[in-house]
This record gives sequence, structure tokens and C-alpha cells, in this order.
Amino acid sequence: MEPEKTRKRRLLDFIRTWFNAHDLFGILSEDRYKSLKLRIILLDAVLSMIPLLIVVTISYFWFLQILKDDFRNQMKWEIENSKQSIEFFVDQKLSGLRFLTSAYSYEQLSDQETLAGIFSKFKQECGGLVDLGIITPDGIQRSYVGPYNLKGKDYTNQDWFHEVIVRSVYVSDVFMGYRKLPHFAIAVKKENPGKGTFWILRATIDMETLKKYPYSMNLRENDDAFIITYDGTLQTPSRSHGNVLEKYKLPFSLHAQATTIQNIIKPDGSPAIFGYAFIDDSPWILVTIIKSNPYLKIPKIFKNELFIITVLSIIFSIAVTFVLAQTVVNRIKKADRAREEAMANCEHASKMSTIGRLAAGVAHEINNPLAIINEKAGLMKDILETSGDLQKNRDKFISQINGIFDGVNRCRTITHRLLGFSRRMDISHDAFDFNDALKEVIGFIEKEILYRNITLNLNLTDSIPKIESDKGQLQQVILNIINNAIDAVEEGGLIEVSSGSKDINTVRVSIKDNGSGIPKDELKHIFEPFYSTKEKGKGTGLGLSISYGIMQKLGGSIHVDSEAGKGTTFTLEIPKKIGEG
Repeated sequence: MEPEKTRKRRLLDFIRTWFNAHDLFGILSEDRYKSLKLRIILLDAVLSMIPLLIVVTISYFWFLQILKDDFRNQMKWEIENSKQSIEFFVDQKLSGLRFLTSAYSYEQLSDQETLAGIFSKFKQECGGLVDLGIITPDGIQRSYVGPYNLKGKDYTNQDWFHEVIVRSVYVSDVFMGYRKLPHFAIAVKKENPGKGTFWILRATIDMETLKKYPYSMNLRENDDAFIITYDGTLQTPSRSHGNVLEKYKLPFSLHAQATTIQNIIKPDGSPAIFGYAFIDDSPWILVTIIKSNPYLKIPKIFKNELFIITVLSIIFSIAVTFVLAQTVVNRIKKADRAREEAMANCEHASKMSTIGRLAAGVAHEINNPLAIINEKAGLMKDILETSGDLQKNRDKFISQINGIFDGVNRCRTITHRLLGFSRRMDISHDAFDFNDALKEVIGFIEKEILYRNITLNLNLTDSIPKIESDKGQLQQVILNIINNAIDAVEEGGLIEVSSGSKDINTVRVSIKDNGSGIPKDELKHIFEPFYSTKEKGKGTGLGLSISYGIMQKLGGSIHVDSEAGKGTTFTLEIPKKIGEG
């Protein structure tokens, strides 16, 4: 399974991709939280399920291979067990014949009655014998006991007769012989010491005795086991490949002396397992062909159990993942709300910082109307003190009073601007003239621009209709950018402010300066919170990040184009109505 640390790291990486890098103020909607939770569950489920499925698959095939190996070993054991039984049977018969040739002389065994008595006892002890005979060196059966009339038969033309002369012991393959029934013979040669002659004791065994050994194996209905000779002649009947003495076409050459198990493809295209073993001291090969797939029944049971375990593991993993996702999303939601509140505080602090910067200009703006008010009020006092006829100076009084009203209104306008700018409020939908709002912003900083001898060019398109947006927040964005332009240019620099329509639904304003510009490698960071290209102590690094967030909330966008040493251009694209951009 994947390490827990790696899973957590991947989970965090996944979560980060679901946040817009520049969505600095917006909190995720409930639908997006649900989508995030669902995707976390799916991702963690996939990361959990892949190792689980790999382990399950490997376990299944490993278990299947164990079953195959176990079945092959079982099959090999049965072949070897049957092989040893046949070898024991043949060796028992040969040992019996050797004993008879050692215990009895040629003359004794040549006596018909003696041979008959010995045959009866031998058959009773060993079983499986059909007959017993004594053969002279010239191939004539001198004495015979059995169900057939074979006494006096000449075997000089039989292959087995020549084999036994050479090898002293012989086990034949199954043949028809004189009796026209399938059987096989075993023979032992006995030398006559001092005479230079020999004689042969021969016994035949019926094929039924040999047939019982392959059939004793634990075979299924479609399986087969039989004995063949080296050239493929069947020595016992086969269920699928013919009867005794018919030819069986071997699927490959049999060379290995040890018990061998191999997979083969039958002529009909079906797979099978082929096993064989050479039977020692005989011309036989024991063959087993397994057509069934007995080891597939157990895997079906194992597969069902494995399936149940896998399903339960998946359910458990998904349940744990669901709890984990719920916890993570709740923490993200909580952190997101805290972030929104913190950024709102930062936004308000930035506003207040800007207001502090504007204090000098505002004070100057207010002092002028206050001086007028003071002058008008003083003049009215002088008139009252020097003249007793108020009706005569009525027009002068009205003129002075109107001047006082004008001064008060100017102060009220300035203070309302400041208060409206500094208030923390939600997005409002105000219908206003965009150029007028732009001019109001210029009015805040006009004195500083004049003081630093900066040239300000206004290129405003008069055809822009009224727009419906948040006037205060939009003015804050424009003011932040113009303040940055003022900080960027040298004394006597140039700032150009242009307005116009991008399309039928969008207003565009650009603020261009010929200041120091921004290096390309820093452009991608300028909208990040607390990132600033200014000298230490100048600015908080929040102005542009707040401006970006405001434009996102208003449905607009903000773009920057800059070149170090040549200046910077900020372009704002504002929908004429929130939600239409």
C-alpha cells in the first residue's frame, strides 16, 4: 500500500489545484465545496484502490499458480505411484520365475505333473498368470501348463525368444501370439552349469491384469491413463485414443527418464496436461492425460471470497475517505472564511493607509472653503456692527450667506468622499458616470501630482454610458494603481489615464506611466499578497492583491504590461453591469 505521507502530500497538492491562485477574496460556494469533497473522495479512492486491486490480482494469480503446482505435484505422485506398482508387479513375477529355476531342475520342471503343481501354487501366490512353460534351447516348448494347447510350439521365430537368450531376463510388450488374445510374457533363462546349455522358464499374463494399474489412478470422467510402448502402441485400452495394440500419436518425443508433466494442445485445439513415466525393466511408458481443470473449482470459491473482501475493503476505504474529506473540506471552509475576514481587514487597512496619504490634500481642500466661510462670517459681523439698517444691506447679507453655504457644501462633499471611500461595505450596485468617478479619484491626488511636477494626461471618451457597479470599490482600485504610478515615476514624469469601451458590455481604462517598470520575472508575483517591488517601508504589498480581488468580485479583470526601465501599463476591463462581463 502507498505510504501515508505520500498520500497526504498528493491530497494536499490536489486540494491546491482547486483554488484559483488569484482568487484572493472570494470564498468557495457550497456547490464548489461539495465538488471539492467529491473529487477528494474520488482521488483518494483511486489512490487506495489501485494498490488494493494490484495486491488482489497478484494474490489471485499467485494462489492459482500454487493450485496448479499442487495439482501437478499430485498428478506426478499418482503417476509415480502407479509406475512403482507396475514395476513391483513385474519384479514380483520375475523373482518368482527366478526362484523356480533355482529351486527346481530342468528335469523336474519338464515333468508335466510337477509343472502343473508348481503352476497352481505359483498362480495362487502371485496371481495374474495365464500359463507356464519350459522351452529348450532350440525354441521348442518342452512342457506347458495352461488353458491352451501350446506344448511343442516352436518359438525360434519370436522376438522375445532371441531377447531372452541375450538378456537372460525379458518382459515383452502386449501381443496377440498363437492364442489370438492380447497378453504379454515374462521369461527367465537358466544356464546348465557344466553342460554349456540352457533352458527358459516362460509365463504369460493377461492384459486385464496390466489394465488395472492405470485405472487405479484418481481420474475424472474426461481424463485418461494408459500404457504404451516406445513406438506409441497401446498396451492397455484408452478412453479417448483407441484400444489395445492401436497406435497413439504422441504430442512430442518422450526422452526424459524422470516423471514429466507438460502442458499440451490437443488436435481439437483444447488444452490438456500430459504426464508420463518410463517403467523400469519393461518396454512400457505410463501416460496420463488430464483434460479437465480440477484446480479451477477452488479458485472460484477463493475468487468469491476475494471479491467479498475487496468490496468490504473498498467500502471501508470510501467511508474513511468520506470522513477525511468532510474534515478537510470543513477545515478549508473555516480557513477560507478566516482568510476572507483577514483580507477584508487588510483591504480596510489599505484604504485607511491610502486615506492617510490623502490627508494633506484633503486638508488643503477643506481649508479653502473654511477660509471663505470665515471671511464671509467676519464680513457679516462687520456689517452688523457698522450699519444699523439691515434692510439696506439685505442683498450683501444674502450674497455672504450663499458663499457660506457653498463653502459648507464643498467641505461636505470632500468629507463624504473620504467617508464613502473608507467605509467597509459589501458590493453595491450603483449607477454612475464612469468618467466622473475617474475624475473624483484624480481630485484626491491632484495636489500630490502638482507638488511632484508630474504631468497627468486624461484621455476620456465622452460616449461611455453610465455603468452599474460598486463605485467606491472601483475607485479604490483606480486610486491604488495611480498611487503606484506616482511612486514609480521620477519627478517631472508622465502618467496617462485613458477610458473607452472594449465592446458593448465592457468599459476599459488604462493607466500608463513612464516609470521604472517591473522586471519580467517579477510580473507573475505582483498580485500576490504582501509582494512588493517598492523599497522597504514603502507600501504594504497589499494594494495590487486587493485590487485584483475587487476586480474579480466585480466580474472584471486587471492586466499588466511592463518593461524594466520603460514603464508600466495597467488595464482594467469592467462590465457595464455586474455579471455581464
